[in-house]
Amino acid sequence: MLKIIKITKENLAYAIQIQEEIFPDESGRVNFEESIAGTQEYDYYLLYEEENCVGVIGLYAYPCDAESGWLGWFGIRKPFRKKHLGTEAIKIFEDLAVKRGFKYARLYTDEYENDVAIAFYRSNGYSCEKYINEEDPACLKYRMLIFSKSLTDDPVPLWNNKNIHLTEQIEKQKKGKLRKQ
Repeated sequence: MLKIIKITKENLAYAIQIQEEIFPDESGRVNFEESIAGTQEYDYYLLYEEENCVGVIGLYAYPCDAESGWLGWFGIRKPFRKKHLGTEAIKIFEDLAVKRGFKYARLYTDEYENDVAIAFYRSNGYSCEKYINEEDPACLKYRMLIFSKSLTDDPVPLWNNKNIHLTEQIEKQKKGKLRKQ
């Protein structure tokens, strides 16, 4: 059974190491730091199976939609994949979202060479729509998908291309990478 440990100042360096192992070309550093500082409505966690850190996971929200909890920086380390830990972790995320009062779970991921993740989200009950928003220029460069799931008996409304601020997130990742150097 997985347990979660919140990312704090004390385990931040280790959390970044795990995140970079899972996503070597990306940086969650700024998101984690904002979570610790309380400047954003983000919560990020390390995932553990017994004493082994198996991955990372997060929950955040967009001010434009108080009903949706978003999955952030979710990944399982390679040695621990194909053991159903991802399914267990996404259930933890959904339970956290319900506890915070969210009616819907959402996430975004890129469409390019991501068939395993796309199949995983679909197999866990998430519906998919393409994300195109001209106010968010990065989505024109990266083909993004929004996945959504109802956490109640209500049907999940489409995201309908509301701005997820992908461009801002990419800038945060660039800042995080620069701090590493």
